[in-house]
Amino acid sequence: MKSLLINIIYIIEAFFLCVWITICRLIGIDFASSLGSKIIKCLGPLSKFDKRAEINLKKIFPSINAKEQQVIKKNMWDNLGRNIGELAFANKLNPYSDQNINSIKEEPRFSIVGKKYLEDIIQKNTGAIFFSAHIGNWEICPLILTGKDLKVTSIYRHANNPLNEKIIQWLRRGISFYAPKGPSGAKTLFKVLRNKEFAAILADQKLNEGILIDFLGHPAKTATAIAELSIKLSIPVIPIHVQRIKGATFKYIIEKPIISSKKNCTHEEEVLELLNRINKTIENWVLKCPEQWLWIHNRWQD
Repeated sequence: MKSLLINIIYIIEAFFLCVWITICRLIGIDFASSLGSKIIKCLGPLSKFDKRAEINLKKIFPSINAKEQQVIKKNMWDNLGRNIGELAFANKLNPYSDQNINSIKEEPRFSIVGKKYLEDIIQKNTGAIFFSAHIGNWEICPLILTGKDLKVTSIYRHANNPLNEKIIQWLRRGISFYAPKGPSGAKTLFKVLRNKEFAAILADQKLNEGILIDFLGHPAKTATAIAELSIKLSIPVIPIHVQRIKGATFKYIIEKPIISSKKNCTHEEEVLELLNRINKTIENWVLKCPEQWLWIHNRWQD
């Protein structure tokens, strides 16, 4: 009986997701982005995640007042809602394309900062790990590579609802190849990088495993996989994130590759140094645009 009820819930959820995608595609990306914002700004504060965001904000910004905290949370929900509206168009948001979807009133939908770092790494043909965070529109990050017909494999956590999972993967087709989190995903990533291809990882999630590294002034469990693979295969780690500028317009920001600078040290010290630099990079993004980061993860141990 319980299994039947769960399946019915899954079907209902998938139905509403399909309805949402249909509506978004009918009204276009700009209206869909705005509609998503309005809906999530209403529903988000009513969810349990709003309390988690409040706890995190108090931890990281103890000096801000309640009004300032509310502004950050409101804009966080705005950004998340826009991402949900834009997901219906995600695989069409090619930053190199001249399609109509990529222009607003003759203004470019995308700008790209740090092209030189991308061109250099493509030219060297060594493969690389691109890392990002749940900031701005993280879903479209891999398109900076696949938009140039380059293969990129991303690690992701699948949806609990298997029907929603199929729909989401259909929406993501052409953005990236996807490997699930866990041992099988790690094996896939190693194989991809050994073949001198590209991998993409969101490096800001809470983990039950990993090592404690400072993040925004507090120790946070941090996965070692990025550093371990970079050191083992002698490949660079490249920071990239997609900053939201206004509405459904974006700026890709690619930064200088991070390569271990430690000499004559232990493997553990080298891993620690790389992870500290990765966390510091994400920290800088969050401090610059706190309203665009997803504060609803339980990133720090309470």
